[in-house]
Amino acid sequence: MTTTFPTAEIPLGFPPLHPIYHDYTHALDLSFTHQDDSLRHALMEIRDTIVEYGDDGVRMLTCRYDRVRDAQFPLWVTPEEIEDAYTRVSAAFLAAIRDARDNITEYHRHQLPQNWEATPREGVRYGAMFHPLDRVALYVPGGRARYPSSVLMNAIPAMIAGVPDCVIATPPDADGSVPPEILVAAAECGVSRILRSGGAQAVFALAYGTPSIPVVDKIVGPGNKYVDGAKQMVFGRVAIDKPAGPSEVVVYLDREEWTDFAAMEILSQLEHDPDASAFLVAPSEQLLRATQSAVLRLAVDRDRVDILKESLKNFYCIVTSTNADTLKTLNGLAGEHLVLLTSDAREMLPQIRHAGSVFLGPYSPVALGDYAAGPNHVLPTARAARFASPLGVMDFMKYTSHLEYSEAALQNLAQTVTTLARVEGFEAHAHSVDVRLLEG
Repeated sequence: MTTTFPTAEIPLGFPPLHPIYHDYTHALDLSFTHQDDSLRHALMEIRDTIVEYGDDGVRMLTCRYDRVRDAQFPLWVTPEEIEDAYTRVSAAFLAAIRDARDNITEYHRHQLPQNWEATPREGVRYGAMFHPLDRVALYVPGGRARYPSSVLMNAIPAMIAGVPDCVIATPPDADGSVPPEILVAAAECGVSRILRSGGAQAVFALAYGTPSIPVVDKIVGPGNKYVDGAKQMVFGRVAIDKPAGPSEVVVYLDREEWTDFAAMEILSQLEHDPDASAFLVAPSEQLLRATQSAVLRLAVDRDRVDILKESLKNFYCIVTSTNADTLKTLNGLAGEHLVLLTSDAREMLPQIRHAGSVFLGPYSPVALGDYAAGPNHVLPTARAARFASPLGVMDFMKYTSHLEYSEAALQNLAQTVTTLARVEGFEAHAHSVDVRLLEG
């Protein structure tokens, strides 16, 4: 149900705010969007173009959607372009990208798995061997902004995993160039194969292959609803990491002096994309209204105010009456980012089961995780945090089990195996055990 409508004054050109909700499921009913028929139809047309026209289809669609002027632009970035990119970035940027790279590397090294083997009883040996994937595509968004940080977040865990062939796909600028910050970030992570194409067309090209674009084993990385939808369409032909579509944030606030902190966390995610969303949870309507006013006051002077005028339609406020209701709401929303603006953040953390990444207390803004602190910023969206995790080293690896039995150990388990095989009607399975023991 809904209660009193918010009283915050709406600046000219901004959408009216949603009412305050007492039940988070009502906000979810409005915010949780599925692929509609028009989106799926558009994606199918893009896929069919890539399959039919290959490289020419990639160029044609890149010119259409990214307004590239040269219809014959080269699909791959050259080593000379990467070398030249270093002359076009500032020393401050290079220092920042290296600092962030080192922090992100340090965090992700903890995720590297180890092969293991065990002998639980005499004559039995089993274990697991971990191997990197052979070829992966790292999607780096573009268009509305440039994201060298997404290069780091994609490439570093892939490199730690030991993937021998990484391909970055990213939209080019109108002149066909890739922003130098992207190229430098890639080089600093050891990635030199960069495809100047983004959007759904790049996803389909990497999944189906073209004469000059090899098929990859997995496509990872964040993107808009077209990229996310295309990734989901190609799942099964190739692997994907997770739904990682338009940005979202859930903020819990219980201190009035931190309303501006909460407002900026909300605006920080809403400035990404008109389809981004934000949820504010608080124990009183007074706190919610105070933060709504702060959001609108602070939104007016933002550089990306035109996007905010669209995305604020996806801003929802929820009041909770008890601690149990708060935790139910936060876990039910399963946000990509969860900001706990409360002095009880450390006590709440063990009870948070569903969130992509959690930011504790007043001095841990999401921007830390977005850029340089260490944890990955490629996170599950659209409530996928219920079953998915942040991008990590294991996204670029798989494991193979192995098993070795002696004759005596096989004899000890034979009755169990043959009984179950015959119950299921697989006589050959059972006899594969019998024949070994009879001949032995």
